[in-house]
Amino acid sequence: MTGTPKPNPHPDPAPTGTGQSPDFPGPDSLTWRYLGQWRLMLVIGRALVLETGHPMVGAAVSDYSTYRKHPWRRTEQTVVSLQRQVYVPRRDRAKEYARLRRLHARIHGTDELGRAYSAIDAEAMAWVHLTLYDAMVTMCATGGEPLSPDDEARLYREWRAVAVEFGIPDDVLPRTSADFRVYFDRMVRDVLRDTRGVHQLIESVQREFPPPQWLAFLPDPVWRAVRGAVAKAYVVGTVSMLPSPFREQMPVAVPRGTETVVSLVTRAATVAARHLPVRWAYMPLAATYIDAHRRARRRPEREQPDLAALFARILDRTGDGHVGWSDMAGMARAVVTQLDADEGAEAEVYDAFAQWWQELNAHAAAHRAGPEGDDQVSAAEYAAFVAAGRDHVLHTTMLAVARAADRDGDGLIDRDDYARLLRADIAEVDLRTGFERLDRDRDGRVTLDEFAAALTAYLTGRAPSEVGEHLLGRA
Repeated sequence: MTGTPKPNPHPDPAPTGTGQSPDFPGPDSLTWRYLGQWRLMLVIGRALVLETGHPMVGAAVSDYSTYRKHPWRRTEQTVVSLQRQVYVPRRDRAKEYARLRRLHARIHGTDELGRAYSAIDAEAMAWVHLTLYDAMVTMCATGGEPLSPDDEARLYREWRAVAVEFGIPDDVLPRTSADFRVYFDRMVRDVLRDTRGVHQLIESVQREFPPPQWLAFLPDPVWRAVRGAVAKAYVVGTVSMLPSPFREQMPVAVPRGTETVVSLVTRAATVAARHLPVRWAYMPLAATYIDAHRRARRRPEREQPDLAALFARILDRTGDGHVGWSDMAGMARAVVTQLDADEGAEAEVYDAFAQWWQELNAHAAAHRAGPEGDDQVSAAEYAAFVAAGRDHVLHTTMLAVARAADRDGDGLIDRDDYARLLRADIAEVDLRTGFERLDRDRDGRVTLDEFAAALTAYLTGRAPSEVGEHLLGRA
């Protein structure tokens, strides 16, 4: 990329395809580990100044951005969007990408030198995106835990995959982290300058600097008394982290010792992030998904359903120690009532439960020593049925339940379907945890077969299930 903006060979970032790069960051990625941490706010200013130092971006910020009036609110919107681009399921990510594409498509004009600019210029968008990779690397380095070359390369692959999924053309992105360093140095040396957007950004922070959300509890007089010093410290610290020679263009003096103070602050934040619980170390959206994923992966033995207890609590609706058709019909009735199933779905669920009952009863009768107790199945007989591997019968029944739960008939259980099943009687993090267990590929949807398989595993005592407890466990 040269120092003079040129016509954009990619007039619009392409919508994401159906495929997803294997490098796209998932729950075990470095991006998940670093992007959502609150300590990123200590270096986000560096990224914003680097972005607005690009002539196209600086002009767009100057003409369209709300930084001048609401610098912190705009920053908060940025970090929320970043979390949506990484932590949420694929379908929700696609909505955020589409929103950003619509937003950028409306931003265009002429910069301070009379040159046309557009917010959908692919190379400018690549620069904005990649400054966030640089921010994460800088956060780790200034915080006393610099990434190894291998981790830098891994983090870059992940963040590059986010750019590609967003729709930034592959050919404007450096291929590797080593290529990025060459690209970054060239941008700093040949392209970035002290744009009007940079001036306005710095001035707005120093002039208006409202309290960030986590300090909103401070009374206005207290904040007014300290905000000038806080704003100046933040701006000076941000400028001290800028790369030379771009830092030399800034209209802000950096006193001796600033870098030492910045290092102490960022190192303290690193220690805090290492020891604080997820809900405090991470921004809310990131914390919710990280916590949900960790809970979903945590499967201690005590969570495994006890088959005898499950039989007594779920199947034996009358509490007489046996299961008969009346118990099965009661379970079917509870399901169709909770699902508010229409007449066709209700009939299918009842027929499926009847088929399950016939198979269960026939298996018990065939292995029973005497004729007594026909049409009544004991806990031991149910355990024998499960041990005999008759899952296909139960799975067929649960498929009928899944179809009744699929309100829009698209063959999928999405998060809205799942939330409706639980009737909002569950904490948000527990709702996400349960859905994470079902949504293995994190695309925001679960096939009916996957949903039925989860309920089958629950009713055979092989796996816990939040939706099983709430949907099947109610009389």
